[in-house]
Amino acid sequence: MSDEQKIHFLRNNLPKLILQTSHSNDELLSVEFTTPDQLDGFMSTIHKLDLLVRNTKSGEERPINLMVKVMKGDDTFRTECLSKIQFSNEIVIYTKVLPCFQKLLQTTKCSVTGDNWCPKVLYGTAGHIPEYSDQFETILVMENMTIDGFTSGPRNDLDEEHLTLMARKIAQFHACSYALKITNDKQLAELEDELAPLNFIKGEQVFESYAIVFKRGLERVFKYIDEHPESLDNEKFKKDIANLRDKYSDEPIRLMQKFLKRDEYSIILHGDYNRNNVLFKYEDGKPVDIRMFDFQEHRYGTPAIDLFFFMCMSMPTGLRERFWSSLLKEYYDSLMSTLTDILKCRESDKRLKPFQYDRFMEHLNRFALYGGMVAAHFLPWMLGSEEECRQLSYHFMKDASSAEMKRLTMVCGGEVVDRRLIEMLRHLSQIGCFSIVDEDEN
Repeated sequence: MSDEQKIHFLRNNLPKLILQTSHSNDELLSVEFTTPDQLDGFMSTIHKLDLLVRNTKSGEERPINLMVKVMKGDDTFRTECLSKIQFSNEIVIYTKVLPCFQKLLQTTKCSVTGDNWCPKVLYGTAGHIPEYSDQFETILVMENMTIDGFTSGPRNDLDEEHLTLMARKIAQFHACSYALKITNDKQLAELEDELAPLNFIKGEQVFESYAIVFKRGLERVFKYIDEHPESLDNEKFKKDIANLRDKYSDEPIRLMQKFLKRDEYSIILHGDYNRNNVLFKYEDGKPVDIRMFDFQEHRYGTPAIDLFFFMCMSMPTGLRERFWSSLLKEYYDSLMSTLTDILKCRESDKRLKPFQYDRFMEHLNRFALYGGMVAAHFLPWMLGSEEECRQLSYHFMKDASSAEMKRLTMVCGGEVVDRRLIEMLRHLSQIGCFSIVDEDEN
């Protein structure tokens, strides 16, 4: 189906569906539909949909400012990226998981409400939509958060205030899963059943597009090390990198699957919690609030996946070494504050024994290398120029295995990125985060 027909559906059919779903007394007066340039929408396209409606009872007119998220790519691209799983899971997060968590917070009279975590969703559907496309599609309609003053903030590197907001917010989200888990609430299992597992490897099936980008990320790291052997400036770091190279240089996707191993700390995650998937609100130039979105890479696993992704991506050298432990403490304090508020108990409650600080930090540290592995392939995208980012996005969608995609991955952002990656991995080595490399894969 042509782009013109898709746009016709979104401009003409979708507004009516939104109003029908809302069960309001509004009638549609006008529609404005635009598609802003998107630098970071690697797998999706975001459209703006601005409606003007009139209440049929009061006669009052009001605008409704929306964002419409749809899937990118042909069937081959979507199959390689497991788009059907990813975008369907996102619909479930918005329409079932978040309402469940918000009800939990409300019924327990928690001081955290959860209604300010994400944009409000007005419409979401997944399946075959003949008027729109002959492919499997998802359409997600959310409020336009920029109208309320939320903006993307810094492109990648964040300061203490931005990082603290991110850590505290995701901790509140994680606390809801833990509360349901501790109280043996059947809703958690029901939600888990609704969400399709997003594995890097399932049996003989490999998440091929990610297998390629993770391998390219490590290839870039190892190439720089070979050209600058002095960067391995201590024996521990040298040993950790040699071990990583020996065991996973050919198939780093196998290491990524190890990070998804489930245990007592496994919960419903955001899955792609990074600067490009949050918006900030500012007062007097300082960030005071945050909204998270883009749950398409949701996974059920360790909270370390959400935490160390953005920490490895957005903490520049210097700040990383100085603020790392403090930021983990901010996350922990927010998690425990929310969890004890939901459960109406003290931190000394025997049910919270697994969450004693040292024990919980040991768990997080075990999986922290996840953030380093993702950053090895994604940091070049975020630190490169806007044109480099456009080119990477284009070639990733066209053919992730192409020679041009490989070339861009190896050079994007230049030596600044190379040094940043080495400094980030050196830090993870120094704090003992490479032990998972030696763990059994089963």
